[in-house]
Amino acid sequence: MKPLTLQRLQVFCSVYERHSITAAARDMKLSQPTVSRHLRDFEAALGLTLFVLDKGRVLPTPEADSIYNESRFLEDGIARLERRIESLRKGTGTRLPVMSVGLLSPHFVPMALKRTMDVLPGLRVTVDIGTAEQQTTFMRAGMVEVGLVVGKFAEPDIVSESIGRGRLVVLSPENGPLTRLKTVTLEDLVAVPMLGLTARGPLGRVLNEALVERGLPYDDTITGNSLVSVPHLVKAMDRAAVVDEFTAAFHGVAGLVTLPLEPELPIEIQAITMGADAQKTAVQTFVAEMRHLLDEWAAGQRP
Repeated sequence: MKPLTLQRLQVFCSVYERHSITAAARDMKLSQPTVSRHLRDFEAALGLTLFVLDKGRVLPTPEADSIYNESRFLEDGIARLERRIESLRKGTGTRLPVMSVGLLSPHFVPMALKRTMDVLPGLRVTVDIGTAEQQTTFMRAGMVEVGLVVGKFAEPDIVSESIGRGRLVVLSPENGPLTRLKTVTLEDLVAVPMLGLTARGPLGRVLNEALVERGLPYDDTITGNSLVSVPHLVKAMDRAAVVDEFTAAFHGVAGLVTLPLEPELPIEIQAITMGADAQKTAVQTFVAEMRHLLDEWAAGQRP
C-alpha cells in the first residue's frame, strides 16, 4: 500500500486541525465513514498511530504533530497550483505566440491583440510574419500557437477555421490607364502593362486561376513575390497590380488609387492551430477578435 497520497494527507491535515472526523468530513464534503477509512488506511500504511480518542475529541499523537509540521507545505502548494491552473485557464500569465501572413499585419493582427490583452491582462504576446508553409513549420516545432493564412489550407495535423473573407482589387498609379474605368475587368488587366503576382502565393493563385479559366494571358514580366514590395513597384514601374483590399488600404504609398475588380475574386482568411492549442482561452479569444474585426470591415467599419 502506498503510504502517501494527496487525499490521505488532506484528510489527515483536516482532522488534525479540527480535532474532529465529523467536522473534517463536513469541510471536505465527504461522508464521515469515508474520512474514517482514509485515516485508518493512512495509519496502517505508515505503521503509526496518529490520533487517540479522548472524551469524544480526536487528539493527535506526537507522531501526528511531527507529520503535520512537515506537511504544512501542502495547503500553500495546492493554493499555488490552483492559482496557476486558473491563470492558465484564463490565459493570464501565459505567452501567446502568433504568426500571420503579411497582408493582415498592418491593422487586423495589432488590433486583435490589443483587444485580446484588454480581456486577458497579463498575457504576453510574440508576433511574427510568415507564409503558410513557414507557419506550419513553426507550429509543428511548438513555436507558434495560432497562425493566420489566406486561401486553401489542408494539413491533416493542423486545425483550420474560416474567420472571414476579403477580395482582390486593382492598385494603380493615379494617372494610369485603368483609372478612367469605374470597374476593372480581367480583360482590362491583360490590355495594359501589369505587375504579376507569384502563382505560388494565395493571391496570385486566385488571380491566375481566374485568368486561365477565361483563356487570358498572365503577364510575368515583373513579378512581386512579397506584397510589401508591390505598392512600391506599382509606383516605380508605373504599372498596375492586383492585390488584396487590405494591402490596398494600408500600403501608405502616395500617388496610388484602388479600383474594384470584376468579377469579384474573394479570398478566404483562416486561423490555424494545432489541435490542443485550439482549446486555450488566449487562442480562442484572439481568433474571436480577429473574426470580429473582419466582420466589422465587411460591414464597412474602417479605421
